[in-house]
Amino acid sequence: MSGIIIYRSSYGSTKQYADWLSEATGFPVYDQKTAAIPWDEAELIVLGCPIVANKAFLSAWIQKQWDRMRDKRVFLFTTSGADPATAPVDQWIAAGLPADLLSQIQCFPLPGRFEFDKLNGVHKLMLRIGAVVLRSDDIKHQMSHPVDGVSRDRLAPLIAAIQTEATTA
Repeated sequence: MSGIIIYRSSYGSTKQYADWLSEATGFPVYDQKTAAIPWDEAELIVLGCPIVANKAFLSAWIQKQWDRMRDKRVFLFTTSGADPATAPVDQWIAAGLPADLLSQIQCFPLPGRFEFDKLNGVHKLMLRIGAVVLRSDDIKHQMSHPVDGVSRDRLAPLIAAIQTEATTA
């Protein structure tokens, strides 16, 4: 089965996962913001993006491009500084995509990397405002404690799902 990986990365976690996924599957990798994407060459599409402001960053783009993906098998992995086992990542993904579209995508939330000091000014400001408005000790804690959950092993469920799809196609 032919496939492609399309990603958008803010701070490197999503790109790292996309590169490891490419090594495991042999699928070529395309940066969503810079590459011409060969839609017609793929039967399977893997999308990867960070969670930003409690929403999958590529949500609007996925909706615009959905006609190109509609008849293909689509997987989405997201990265976040929040632990997907405890944070409401599924809700964040659902917040940006219509239910009928989301029902056709298999989602894999993955832990990412979060280092407040390395964020751009806008993201720092968003977190500071969020900490004040939400009165969130969790956000305040996260701002002063870097997180790095990026690991090749975290891709195992996604790779298994891709391999299952490839053998049943």
